[in-house]
Amino acid sequence: MPTGNPYKEAFSEPANMIGLAGLAAASFATLNPLPFLIGLVAESAYLAFVPGSNWYAARLESKYDQEVLQRRQNLRNEVWQSLTPGTQRRFEKLEVIRNQVGDRMYEGKKWFRNLLRKLDYMMEKFLVFGAKQGQFEQYLLSILAEADPHAVAPPVIQKRKPGPNYELPSTGGLLGTDESVRKAIAKIQAHYQEQIESIASEVDPQTNLHTQAVLEKRQEVLTRRKEFAEKIGETLLNVRHQLDLMEDTFGMINDQIRTLSPEQVIADIEMVVSQTDSLTERLQEVSPFDQAELERGAEELYGS
Repeated sequence: MPTGNPYKEAFSEPANMIGLAGLAAASFATLNPLPFLIGLVAESAYLAFVPGSNWYAARLESKYDQEVLQRRQNLRNEVWQSLTPGTQRRFEKLEVIRNQVGDRMYEGKKWFRNLLRKLDYMMEKFLVFGAKQGQFEQYLLSILAEADPHAVAPPVIQKRKPGPNYELPSTGGLLGTDESVRKAIAKIQAHYQEQIESIASEVDPQTNLHTQAVLEKRQEVLTRRKEFAEKIGETLLNVRHQLDLMEDTFGMINDQIRTLSPEQVIADIEMVVSQTDSLTERLQEVSPFDQAELERGAEELYGS
């Protein structure tokens, strides 16, 4: 919802700025301060009545709504090719439901505008989470292929750089369920643990100190990769479940908006928004780590 100062917004309106500039230019050109003084009087009257009017409040609300729609469209254009075909279809379904919920019988009601903006917020997050889902799936597949080359078929992991029209390949059902994700994580962790134990067996007090330091560093790196794989896997599951919850919530709101009280409808969606915010925070916690790891995974995945 609009949070800016309505007086500042009114003052910054293009027509107002052009009018003031024109009067100032006229005063300067004619060396007569009267046009500019008249403009100041008119400006004072404008700022006294317009910013606090219902008409201008509605104008700001409409302007904000258009900005939200444009921002979502820009985000959609940015991430669309990184979404799996299934996630694309699910988002298109949300768009249909959002339009159905936008019934004119509630137009102008504050609670309804609040509801629509929460739905718009969730649609943006759906795009963000959908893109993360694709990234995490491909990252896990890349390191699963490292742990077990026979587990991942070549079409699943494509050896090419993603470009602006790149579409993530299907995971081929390898990570289609929670159980398959957990099995993949277990296989990856077992692979790293085997390497860690193998290196540990090579560390000997008689080993050259430089070599010993290198082996210990390798153990540290492999341990971190092992832990990171689990973190990404669990985050992937959280993202998937949140996408399901958001989709179910849209359907529920569409079902109940005409039968439940506004307070109940808002309360139901507030809980989902809160969970969406929590997942956003968890993804931000992963971000400082996932960039370097995902880039490394991408190099293995698409080639250098």
